[in-house]
Amino acid sequence: MFKMKSAAVNGAAAVLAAVFLSCTGAPAPRERPEAAPPWVADPYAVYNRAVYIAAVGYGTARDTAEKTALTNLTSIFGQSITSESQATYSYSQAVEASSSAWAEKSDIAQAVKTSVAMDTLIGAEIKDTWKGPDGTYYAAAVMDKAKTNLIYGELMQQNLGTIGRLTALSEAEKQSFDGFINYYQAAGLADANQVFANVRNVISPGSTVGENLKTGNDYRVEAAQIAKNIPVAVTVDDDRQNRIRGAFSSVLTGAGFRTGGNNSRYALKAILTLEEVTFLNNPYRWIRYVVDANLVDTSTGVVLFPYNVNDREGHPTLSEAENRALRAAETRIKNNYMNALGAFLTEGPKK
Repeated sequence: MFKMKSAAVNGAAAVLAAVFLSCTGAPAPRERPEAAPPWVADPYAVYNRAVYIAAVGYGTARDTAEKTALTNLTSIFGQSITSESQATYSYSQAVEASSSAWAEKSDIAQAVKTSVAMDTLIGAEIKDTWKGPDGTYYAAAVMDKAKTNLIYGELMQQNLGTIGRLTALSEAEKQSFDGFINYYQAAGLADANQVFANVRNVISPGSTVGENLKTGNDYRVEAAQIAKNIPVAVTVDDDRQNRIRGAFSSVLTGAGFRTGGNNSRYALKAILTLEEVTFLNNPYRWIRYVVDANLVDTSTGVVLFPYNVNDREGHPTLSEAENRALRAAETRIKNNYMNALGAFLTEGPKK
């Protein structure tokens, strides 16, 4: 009797324990974390090294991971692509304006636009992403070697064609501001070609052998020689002790041009205006200065580059206020005109 009772009690206890566990919820077996795709550890485990250049990036957000992957991909090329972003931006503008021979080639045009949008190499793209169990995102960035080599090759040929057109000048055409600008623009395209050639040589070693590309500095040397042969006459109406004329002349000579000369084709004609202005309840004497200047081609009368600077300076005495205004105008011209003229000479007139 005792053994049977004990067994019954034990059985009842087992049933109650089972009921209790079912009510409280027993812990379910843990799910196995999703395994990382093989490209996370090594991109070349998925993307054939003979076909692609690849890199992986990671971050707390997907866009961070993608940007890191693109940055890591770019770093493979080292210093060979330092000026690519600037060159690519100008190409994107050309695509938008449909002014390029390759603008209608959708694969090249799209690659250039994508490069600008992603701030990375032409031909680079995000091929895959994965979010790990801890919330970290991973991204794989790749470049198809054959496709990218083709795109860069076509861009280089287009640049060479443009350089040829820019520099196909008679001696008279060459010795002009237009000639100077053309050679500086050719220098920029030659810089871009050098970058593209370096990238192609990483993608496909030896792919640019025999192309004999001139460097940007080759064209800049020729542009500097052109500048030496272009005298610019500088005149300033209502100048004070030739201070404004001296400021303009220093900028032009600093850019490599000669100033002065008789019957120069080019002239920088400026007007200085100084006038007193008053402010209510202000004890200072104030002088407003205005400098209007035009770089003119006297053979055609065309204004190549207009420039204006103005501001005001104050002092308790009128003479010192005027002196400060002149000094401020000189400084502004030496700094601002240098930058503005530099943009005009390297980029050409705004269309």
